[in-house]
Amino acid sequence: MPVQEMAVSPVKSLYWEQFPPMSQRRVYCTPVYHEGLVYVMGGCSETGMPLDSVEVLDVESQTWSQLPPLPTARAGASAVALGSQVLMIGGMNQQQTPLASVEMYHPDEGKWETKASLAQPSMGVTTLEKGPSGSASSSQPKRFARESLEPCWGFH
Repeated sequence: MPVQEMAVSPVKSLYWEQFPPMSQRRVYCTPVYHEGLVYVMGGCSETGMPLDSVEVLDVESQTWSQLPPLPTARAGASAVALGSQVLMIGGMNQQQTPLASVEMYHPDEGKWETKASLAQPSMGVTTLEKGPSGSASSSQPKRFARESLEPCWGFH
């Protein structure tokens, strides 16, 4: 059942903090935290259709805002903060077919840019940033298949 609420638990304190409700209920959405903002992108509506809508929560003020829609409606996608941008990867479309599309949001410009597509359509994958020493947190995200944990591709 689609939900309209997001929550987060700080690992050190082991408690959940409930955020204010979003304007649109969604399930299978893609959240990513970047520079004090929680972006919630795509997902499925109450009727099960993939969404192109994007909402962003300012964690400090606890207020939601609407952002420009995704160029491609999608659910079950992956996202990662890359430098000052947010990258949206894969997912599934209205026909429940995996997507190869990649889109990048530029917060400073307030717009989405379509990037080169993946070599093969993907959905339900996990994305993370890989630091220069192998730690998670630089500007070189790698996508790993959940089953194998072998790198499939990366941005260089």
